[in-house]
Amino acid sequence: MSDRYDTVVFDLGGVVLNWEPERAYQQVMPADQVGDFMDEICFNEWNHRHDAGQDWDEGEAELISRLPQHREQIEAYRRYFDLTITGMVPGTAAIIAELQRAGVRLVALTNWSADLFRPTKRRFGLLNRFEGIVVSGEEGIAKPDPQLFSVVFDRYQVDPEHAIFIDDNEHNCTTAGQLGLQAIPFTDAAAARSRLVELGLLGEREPVPGPIFHIAKKAQWDKAKQCGNYYWSTRRVTYEVQGFVHCAFPEQLTAVRERGYRDLADDELVVLRIDPAAASAPVIVEDDGTGEVFPHLYGALTPADVVEERPFAAVPVGH
Repeated sequence: MSDRYDTVVFDLGGVVLNWEPERAYQQVMPADQVGDFMDEICFNEWNHRHDAGQDWDEGEAELISRLPQHREQIEAYRRYFDLTITGMVPGTAAIIAELQRAGVRLVALTNWSADLFRPTKRRFGLLNRFEGIVVSGEEGIAKPDPQLFSVVFDRYQVDPEHAIFIDDNEHNCTTAGQLGLQAIPFTDAAAARSRLVELGLLGEREPVPGPIFHIAKKAQWDKAKQCGNYYWSTRRVTYEVQGFVHCAFPEQLTAVRERGYRDLADDELVVLRIDPAAASAPVIVEDDGTGEVFPHLYGALTPADVVEERPFAAVPVGH
């Protein structure tokens, strides 16, 4: 770990989680009309007031009183908010895992309505990796107000001279810098990771020896090949809830099958072979909490990631 920095403070929307507010309005109007409507209601300013603690019922009623003909559209944002969070930002989850593995403290500071944040927190298990999350809507102030940064400093004993702040908003980064934090303006995970390497918190990513394997229920994998999306991390646990896709080294396969799939017949399972060097997302080797380390794919598994698939009965004994 860096001699100077011991904490990284992450923004969430646009850095850890993808946020596309237009998707809520697309449920009630043609997509080509959404931009003009958001301009008409001054969406950014309106949303910022809720991020800073304004009650949603009050905020909607205020806007509807001015634009009563748009009631349905105005109410659509809160109603369909879950659709605006389209998943995890590619690559950031792997950085969080690497920082945690390196012993770096992880805190989040987000502009987010309190009511809308709670279901998102339940949906994404990755957020449990943070020691704490300061939510603007719960505090009644929003970035770039320095007072919200002070909440992080005081609540989690963060010394700004020893902390890094990652955000995709330049105004928030400017305030962070003025308060003594080392700010990293976020554009993508690769650039952010390179900067963390420069600052001494991470080293170059070590290659993971391959191949690695993922055990899937055959019916679920067949469906994934048809639609292009595989939603699972392991049996009964989705990728979003876990934050990564569970994989195994060859010698771990038999034990994984016994632990998680013993009630299923071999022909109900498929073993997917993955080359870590060619995978679409980073592979990080982590302790599973028992002292044994496993390879974890920090991105959704896609059919293109799979080099070979075979029924479990075809896996050699001991693998």
